[in-house]
Parts: sequence; structure tokens; C-alpha cells
Amino acid sequence: MKTRHAFTLVEILTVTVIIGILAALVTAAVAGAIRHAQRGKIGWNMNQMTIALDHYKAEIGEYPPDMFDDEALVRHVKKRWPRLNWQALRAAMPASSDADLIRQLINGAYSVTVNNMTVNAGNTNRQIDFTDMPPGSLPLWLGGFPNADGKLSGFFADPENPFDPSTGAFDKKVFIDWELGDLDSNKSVRLCHVNENSANVVPLAGNDIRNTFVPFVYFRGKISGGDDAYKDPNGDVKQVGSPMFGWCVPYAEDMNNGVIKWKNPTTYQLLHPGLDGSFGKTDRTVVRNIKSGVGIDLPDLDNITNFSDCKELQSVLP
Repeated sequence: MKTRHAFTLVEILTVTVIIGILAALVTAAVAGAIRHAQRGKIGWNMNQMTIALDHYKAEIGEYPPDMFDDEALVRHVKKRWPRLNWQALRAAMPASSDADLIRQLINGAYSVTVNNMTVNAGNTNRQIDFTDMPPGSLPLWLGGFPNADGKLSGFFADPENPFDPSTGAFDKKVFIDWELGDLDSNKSVRLCHVNENSANVVPLAGNDIRNTFVPFVYFRGKISGGDDAYKDPNGDVKQVGSPMFGWCVPYAEDMNNGVIKWKNPTTYQLLHPGLDGSFGKTDRTVVRNIKSGVGIDLPDLDNITNFSDCKELQSVLP
């Protein structure tokens, strides 16, 4: 009769440890692959936006404004729609300035064009102040307004009032193919955001990071560049802030004797907070200096930018 040998306790423990190590290695590899894919998706989305912005500049003559500078906003609208009937618009809608008039027209157009759509307000933690529309600049200029099906279809065809839905057809001048999606969808780039304080649907381009929607932020430089390239008319550095994703500000190449040398001073900066969902929580009054590291904190490192070739910011740090 053959003697049966059972596994010893040491053998069982050894096998268990080996299996545990292999499982840990596989889990780490899978997690790494998922993170790489997520970063790649964000970078691809950003790359598509940079291509669309180049197409926009080629046709219109300049990159779109970012809504921080009223003078730049009005100048751009006059450049894009030289036949705009300012006299009729001012008479029809009282406003404190031409820039305020444009914003009112845009908000009104979004309210009207989406009134037949079912929009889910979703998680109220996703609320972002749309008063001056900095996070919504790209979908607006590159896509225009949504039609009844939620597809961005350009501005309205009347060259004297491209913001008036009553004029009928869209001009179909869309520089990037984005869809207006439901807040609860899993689209990597969504353009739907509801402000519960109004009937407006706010267009945002962004990604879901750990079940939280975070937007791409677009900062427009100045054609002349210089120290004030990314400052608002009050002389403050442009910024977009939220408890959800921290403070987003433009990045400087360097700063000497108080004079800022910005990244992409004559074009634009396009920024995403990366997989940690945070742009960084450094004091927003401190200029983020890439060369010296001043103002750069840990959450900044995985921010994805157009000036880092749509890769993480750490790839261009010294």
C-alpha cells in the first residue's frame, strides 16, 4: 500500500505567500495600466481641443477669448461677426456694457435651445459658477449652441445676431465634435452642466475622475504676450477655483525681479487636474513658477497641460 503524503504547514504557507505576491503584482500591473489608459484618454481629449483651436485660429484669425477680459470678449465678437447689429441688441436688452450684453445673449440662447431636452441635475456637488464662463469657453466658441437633440451645431445663421434662436437655422460652423450628454453618463468628454439657480445649461468639457466631474480650463494669453499675458484687467492672475478641484491658475516659465515669463504667453494654456482631480491647493496669489518650483505643490505634478505635449506637468519640470 502506498503512503499518502499531506502538505506540511510550511508548504501551505509558502504557496499562500507566493500566490499573494503574484496577486499583488498582477493587481499593481492592472492598476497601472488603468491609470495609464485614463491619462491617455485625458491627453487625447486635450490633443483634440488643441487641433480644434488651431482650426479656429486659421479661420477666425485668432484664438477665442476666455471670458476674463471684457474688452477682449467684445473685440473678438466684433471680429467674428462684423455685421452684428449692436444698435438693435442694445435697444432690445438693457445691459451695463457690451460684454454684459453678450453674456446675457449667450445665457438666453442656451436656455431656449435646450428647453425641449431632458436634463438631469445630478449631483449638486458638481456646481461651478458660470457667471463669467471661463470653464465653458471652449465648448461655446468651438461648438456653439446645442440643437434640440443636444448636438452642438454652431451659432445661429443670422450674421446680425448669431445669439438669437428665433432666427432659425444654425450656421453649422463647429470646430470640434462634442455631444451634450446627461450628467449621469460616463462620457469622457461631456458638455452638460446644470446651474440650479437658473434655467441655463452650462457647457463644460472635462472628464470623470473618481466619480467627480472635473473640467478642462482654458486660459487665453495676449497677442502681445508680456508680463500681463495671463492677468485680468485688474492686474490679478487669472484663476478658476472650486472646492471640488482646487485653484487652477496659469503656469509661469520663470519670474525675475517680479516680471513674469509665462508659458505660452501669446497663445493659450489648456489645463486638466489629472487623476488626483486636483489642480493644487497652493495659495492662489502665488505665481506657479516651473523653473524654481515656487508655488508648485504635489497635486500640480499630475496636472495635464498642452504645453507639456498633453502629458503630465512633471514631464517639463527641472
